[in-house]
Amino acid sequence: MKIRLRQVEGFLALAETLSFSRAAQRLGMTQPAFSQMIRELEDVLELPLFERSTRRVQLLPAGVQLLDRMRAGLDNLQEAYQHAQALARLEQGQLAVATLPSLACGAVLHVLSAFRQQHPGVALRLSEDHNRQILETLAAGKVDLAVGSAMPGVEQFEFEPLFEDELACILPVGHSLSAQSEISWAQLADEAIILVAASSQTYQMVRETLAVLARGKQADYQTLNSVTALSMVRAGFGLTMIPAITLPELNMEGLCQRPMGMPKPSRQVGIFRRRGQGLSPAAQAFSRMLVEALRCQDDPTGRAGTRQ
Repeated sequence: MKIRLRQVEGFLALAETLSFSRAAQRLGMTQPAFSQMIRELEDVLELPLFERSTRRVQLLPAGVQLLDRMRAGLDNLQEAYQHAQALARLEQGQLAVATLPSLACGAVLHVLSAFRQQHPGVALRLSEDHNRQILETLAAGKVDLAVGSAMPGVEQFEFEPLFEDELACILPVGHSLSAQSEISWAQLADEAIILVAASSQTYQMVRETLAVLARGKQADYQTLNSVTALSMVRAGFGLTMIPAITLPELNMEGLCQRPMGMPKPSRQVGIFRRRGQGLSPAAQAFSRMLVEALRCQDDPTGRAGTRQ
């Protein structure tokens, strides 16, 4: 048989009041029930704790030795309870999120900023990388969740779709193709192409589609990030393709964007979680905020605001 928390509370109440009636009243119990509880505690411990007489109650030496430990144990339990409550109320805790660079500078960052304002006591950590790498980080338990694009072969994760994002073709204002509402793949055969050197399925699809529909076209230049790719387009090196959701956060001066024709270079963006494992209160709150923020936008990718 194990000691119950109520018995510890009863022991401390009796040790402090040295009165069965006052101790029982403190715990909201009848005196007979309280006396029975103390006897059961002594039976469990196989140790008498109090000396009882008709005139007084007194702690025995064993009870004196247990008193400080019982108090410390109850204090530690109370502290743990308060910490758990603070975690549940998002007054404390931590949140670690991994995401794609194209999302880190936009949707995810905006929601994290709102989350920090609402819950300043929660420590935040944001990491960005390619899709496969952020999922490896999630699998290793280094982050609470990952926001990335759907891909096959990741059954160990649960995936909650958020929105469909397309790569938009970025070209200089005044370019001959800018007069069109949509650009076909075949029209890129004679254009210099700048691609971000990402290992994602979307960019792999772009490379394969260029090879098939644009007469074997390959990327003329490869960059490590979208900012460099846009700078190269602005400098006249060629055209590029950038996730549409990133464009509102980037410098589009002198540039315009047009959608590509079929097949659309798109990806499904969503939230990855480790399958079978629950989220912390902070991670649950962030997920809800991200879903709600994107639902409030008619076009999460911001395409309507970047067309020129």
